[in-house]
Amino acid sequence: MSSTSGQRFLICVDYGTTYTGVGWILTQRTRPSQLNELNIVKRWGAIHRPETSQVIGPKVPSIISYSGTSGRRWGYGVIGDADAHILQWTKLEMEPPTRLEALSRLKRTLEATRGPVSHREHAASLVQGIPLHLIKSTEDVVADYLTEVAQCVRQDIETIQRDRRVIGDFPIELIITHPAIWHPRAMNITFRAVNTAFKRIFPEFESNPGRVRLATESEACAQYIMKTSTNTHKRHLRRGACFIVVDAGGGTVDLVSYRVDQDTPSFQVSLVTEMSSGRYGATRIDDYFIKHFLPSRLAPDDYRKVVDDAESGFGSGPHVLFSRRQQAMLESFQFAKHKFAGVGTDDEEFRVLLPGDLDIPDDPRRGISNGNLQILPEDMEQMFQYTVNGTVDLIRQQITQLELKNLRVSAVFLSGGLSRSEYLFKKVESEIGHQHRLPVFRGQEGDKSSWTDVVMGAAILGLGINCKVPPACAECPYHIGVLISQQFHEYENDEKQAYMDMIGQSMRAKDHLKWIAAKGDMVTQLDGISKSVKLVRKVLKLTDQVLRGSCTVVISHDAKQGDKLEDIQNPQKIQLNYDLTTLSAADKAKVIHRGADEDTKTTYRQLELELVITVREEVASFQLYAGQPGRLRIAKVSLDRSGQFILDNVSSRREQQLPVVTDEDSMSGAGSDPNPESTGSTQPEQGQRPRYDTAERSRSRTVHV
Repeated sequence: MSSTSGQRFLICVDYGTTYTGVGWILTQRTRPSQLNELNIVKRWGAIHRPETSQVIGPKVPSIISYSGTSGRRWGYGVIGDADAHILQWTKLEMEPPTRLEALSRLKRTLEATRGPVSHREHAASLVQGIPLHLIKSTEDVVADYLTEVAQCVRQDIETIQRDRRVIGDFPIELIITHPAIWHPRAMNITFRAVNTAFKRIFPEFESNPGRVRLATESEACAQYIMKTSTNTHKRHLRRGACFIVVDAGGGTVDLVSYRVDQDTPSFQVSLVTEMSSGRYGATRIDDYFIKHFLPSRLAPDDYRKVVDDAESGFGSGPHVLFSRRQQAMLESFQFAKHKFAGVGTDDEEFRVLLPGDLDIPDDPRRGISNGNLQILPEDMEQMFQYTVNGTVDLIRQQITQLELKNLRVSAVFLSGGLSRSEYLFKKVESEIGHQHRLPVFRGQEGDKSSWTDVVMGAAILGLGINCKVPPACAECPYHIGVLISQQFHEYENDEKQAYMDMIGQSMRAKDHLKWIAAKGDMVTQLDGISKSVKLVRKVLKLTDQVLRGSCTVVISHDAKQGDKLEDIQNPQKIQLNYDLTTLSAADKAKVIHRGADEDTKTTYRQLELELVITVREEVASFQLYAGQPGRLRIAKVSLDRSGQFILDNVSSRREQQLPVVTDEDSMSGAGSDPNPESTGSTQPEQGQRPRYDTAERSRSRTVHV
C-alpha cells in the first residue's frame, strides 16, 4: 500500500514521571477513525523475570537501571539485581535545576566518593565498570528507557497487524504529551529523546517520514473528558458553563479551565484561564515516605543500608538514584498509597515489606513485626498533606480566575494516575465540592480509566475528532555554533589558541567554539528556535581597521557536536562581515563605548554587537546587529535545511529589536581583541606554555569576538 492513501500510524506517547503509557492506531482510508479503535499497549516484555515473559497492564513504570553484571533493565524488570542502579523520576530532571538543587547533587556525589581509595583500587573499579548513569545525561537516560518502550510498541503493532511489513507502508506520526507548564529545555529534551528512541526501533522513519506533534497533558485530558462525557456529566456542561480539568500525575498537577461554547450536536469549548501547575504529584508522597517516614521508623544503620548503597562508591550524578532495597520498599508502599481513603475508614493500618536480607528484628515501638513495617492512617495522612493542600490551592486559584471574569464554574474533573487515590478524591470533594457546591468527577469507570486519559485524549487530538490537530514540529537540521574568545581554560583550549589580553592582563583563548543549537533540536511552527548572543570587542585604539571585522558561525552535520573545531568533519564556516566606518557619528555613539578595566585601570573602546540566530522549518537565518538600543542590522545570512545559502550579507539598516531568547549559557568574561595590531595583545611564542591569571575573573553577560 502507498502512503498517498492518507493512512498513517498514529502513536501517542505519555511519558510520565512514575508511569508511561502508549496507544496507537492505523487510521482508516475510507472513513474517519474512531477512538474505540485505539490500541492501548499492555504487553511490556523483556522484564527479566523467570516466572513470566511479560506484564500485562495499561502502563509501565518509568524506571531504568544500568547494572554492571546484567546490563540495562527497565520497567517491571529492575528488581532483583543486587548490582542495579535504579533511576527514578527522570522526567523531573528535564527542567533546569535550581542553584540549590545543583549544589545538593554535587554535595551528594562528593560525599559518596569521599574516602581513601588507592589508584590500584580505582583502576580495579574501572575494570569492573563505572555505572553508566554517571556518564549519561538526562536525555540519554530518557532515550534509553523510551527505546525499550518503543520496542514493545512495535511488537504490539506487529502482533495485532500480523504483518511486519505493514509498518513500512505508512508514515508514522507521533503525538507527545507534556505538562501544561513546561520549561523550553524540558520540551526540547522530551522531543529529542522520543525522536531518538522511536527512530532506533522504527527505521521506517527515514524512508517514509511522518510528523511529530506536541500536546499538553491537561488539554488531552480535557478532550477525553468531553468525548466520553456521560449524561450525568453533560447536565453540568451546558452552553456557557465552565469546567476545571485537574491532571494529577506523578510529578506535577496541571490545571486548566474551559468554557462550553456549544453542547449540541457536538462539544465545542474554548480555553478561558491561564494554565497553572505545581509539583504536587504522587512523587511528593513517595519522597516523604523515603526521606521522612522511613528514617523515623528504622534504626539509623538499617535506614542507611536501605538507601545509601544506591550511591556508594560513585554517587548519583545528576539523577535520582534508588537502590534495589529502596525500590522494593517503594513498590510495596504503592498498594498502601492507592488504597488509603482517610483516617476513620475501614482500613486501620497498612504494612510495607522490609528487605529480607537485612534481618531487621521486631520492634513494637517502631511498628516492626515479622519483617513488615506498620503504617497508621495518621502516618498516611501526613504523607499526603503537601500534595492534597497544593492541589486544592491550585483548584481554588482556577476558580478565582473564573470568578474575576464573571464566569460560572459547573464542575471539576480529576484525571491522571493520582486521581485514582480515594483520599485525594474525597479531599477535593470536601474542600472544593462542598464549599463551592460543585460536582467532582473522575473517569468514566471510576479510578481505572483515569490512568489512560492522557493517551486517549492525545489520540483525539491527533485524529482531529471535533478539535484542531496540534501543529507539527521539525528537527534542527544541523549543529550551529559561533567562534568566540573566552578566558583560557587548559582543560578545553589548546595552547595555540592562547593570547595575552593586554587590557585585563589575563590569558584568553581565541576561536573558541560555542554551540548555540544542536542537530535534532525542536523547531516549532510558531516560534522555531530563536537565540541571541551578545558579543563584545574591546580595543585600545579606534582605527578604520578595527571598525571592520566579522563574526564566524559554524555549521556541522556530524552526528554529535565536537568539542573543538578540528574535531568536526567538513565544518561549514559562515562569515558575517561588517564595516562600521560607514556609520554616522550618532550611530557610532550607540555602538562604541568607553570603558576602563577595574584591575589594570586600562582605558579602552568597546564595540557592542549581537548575533541573532533564528531557525524555522525550512530556513535558518543569522543576523548581526550593532548597538543598543535602536539596533542597526549590519549583516545577514540565510541557509536552507541542507546548508545552502539563500541570502548573502546585506547593507546596514535600522530595525526594531526582535523577540529572542538570550542564550545565557554562551556568555563568558569579555576581554580585549586577539588581533595584536589593534590592541597590542601578545601571544606566546611557539612551544612556550601560556601564563595563567590565577585571580578569579568575574562572570560577564557577554562574549568576546
